[in-house]
Amino acid sequence: MKKLIGLTLAMVVSAFSLYAQQKGNSLLWEVSGNGLEQSSYVYGTFHLLCPDDLSLSKKVKTAIDESEQLVLELDFDDPNMMQTLQQSMVYRDGTTAKDYLNEDDYKLLAGFFKDSLNMPFQRLQGIKPFFLSSMTLQHFLGCRPASFEQRLTKAAKSKNMEVKGLETVEEQLGFIENLSMELKTKMLMENLKEYEKSKKMFNRMIGYYRNENLNGLNSITEEYMSEEYAHLKQDLLIKRNQRWVPRIRELAKKKASFIAVGASHLPGKHGILQLLRDSGYTVQPVR
Repeated sequence: MKKLIGLTLAMVVSAFSLYAQQKGNSLLWEVSGNGLEQSSYVYGTFHLLCPDDLSLSKKVKTAIDESEQLVLELDFDDPNMMQTLQQSMVYRDGTTAKDYLNEDDYKLLAGFFKDSLNMPFQRLQGIKPFFLSSMTLQHFLGCRPASFEQRLTKAAKSKNMEVKGLETVEEQLGFIENLSMELKTKMLMENLKEYEKSKKMFNRMIGYYRNENLNGLNSITEEYMSEEYAHLKQDLLIKRNQRWVPRIRELAKKKASFIAVGASHLPGKHGILQLLRDSGYTVQPVR
């Protein structure tokens, strides 16, 4: 059960499978050399934070000032992106939570949305279970979460920087559709059935992130992950990193880029930082 809770949190907040193979703790990394005329930057984000945690540090602001374009996982400047994302969150065939939850679990989930989130669940039961899981995590924060990506997009637009995406909504969410309904249902319900443990783990993750402590985030992943979920890591991280790095190379070759993705994608032998090193770039932490 602990492993499943850890899996749920890790997938939703994109703090998944971090490795302690990088020297020093930093969320911001400078990429230079290998023919680049100007340095680019890679920055690790956390996708579920309170507004007060979205302030940009001096070093991040400096890196943005030195960049010519912002690169996110998705193009948040695309007016059609949010509509596509919202459409992907909802079953189009009339499926609701009553179709994949037993009566007791349905009552527990509906009660949580009503009592803890102050949301009438009848209007939400057509949302797919993975996204319902994300919504339950909002209660751990004790605030209405804000978007790091939108914060960065606003900063970029104020400087007339172009905004790019590394992948489409369809590419990003494709792995979710391949998960079994049994696993997606367990991920949803364990957040509620083991609420205090889930909340404690989530708050530890946020604490480590605030301190730019990748090793700490890794320790949580190592504690609660197991080889039975290796295929999820392969789909969520490794394959996407391998698809992103050639795109990052092309973008950085044309313009100095500030590249912001989930912190989980940065470290490890299959992480973006190492893949960029393997491509001939010098990659150093910015402190």
